[in-house]
Amino acid sequence: MRWYEGKIDVASENADIVAARLLDFGIEGVEIIDEYENMKFIEGHPSNWDYVEDALLDVQKEGATVKFYMPKESACGIMDDISHTLLDFGQASFSLVEDDWSEAWKAHYKPFKLGDKIMIVPSWEDYVPCGDEIVFRIDPGHVFGTGQHQSTALCIAALEKHVAQGTSVLDIGCGSGILSIISLLLGTKSATAIDIDSSAEKVCLENARLNNISPERYNVMTGNVLADAALADKLAGQKYDIVVANIIADVIIPLAPIAKRLLDGGGVFITSGIIKDRCDEVLLALQRAGFEIKEVATQDEWVAVVACYA
Repeated sequence: MRWYEGKIDVASENADIVAARLLDFGIEGVEIIDEYENMKFIEGHPSNWDYVEDALLDVQKEGATVKFYMPKESACGIMDDISHTLLDFGQASFSLVEDDWSEAWKAHYKPFKLGDKIMIVPSWEDYVPCGDEIVFRIDPGHVFGTGQHQSTALCIAALEKHVAQGTSVLDIGCGSGILSIISLLLGTKSATAIDIDSSAEKVCLENARLNNISPERYNVMTGNVLADAALADKLAGQKYDIVVANIIADVIIPLAPIAKRLLDGGGVFITSGIIKDRCDEVLLALQRAGFEIKEVATQDEWVAVVACYA
């Protein structure tokens, strides 16, 4: 199949914003190449150095490249619109390619550790856990949630602290299911995952199968709790010990009062995807919804918040 490859060089802090703008065009095949971020991750996870090239350790901060892919037959009608939309971030270029981009990126996605004991292992890699490591096997598909983003790492660290045997978890904006499935691996009795992207459902269920999670413990659905009051009411009727939402500030702020309805007494709301500049807005929204802020954690420019009933 022939594809158009788009490419734009941006400041590192704008890479995720550009990826989100591309998603508005229905483009899910996006690759962010940021060697400086890779180098910082490696420095913070020295136990994983066997999995990387030595040259990464010498990288200087220069910015990131966002690559994205579109089938030839659908690209011609939107390339000008994409260029115009991304103009504030840089100049996009396009070229016709025939490479199987959907497989090529896998060569750079290797096992790595998050939190105290979670090993993220792609489904095509062999890995033998050491000590008390918990292995989460993943085939990300074309949805958000490979584990490499700072906000995902922050959420996993919070889940390690708060998941206990017998608890229940609701993952809003689940993407690949990484947070809900890791919760199950950590010992929660059941988890529900929900995303507005219908393709997430298939990916979550496949990742659950890869990790030997029984269907009885894992419920995945497509929906929007902000726009669908009936869905929010249905979920609120079940109640959860932990609600986790790794989304963005503009969603978390209106989600705050709904999240409180979804939680059982004494429940915990774990949320991330928040850039530092929006942190105060999110904290205020949570407090107005009746939450007490228990923890604010940061990694680079990203923030995670743990809150519970005031």
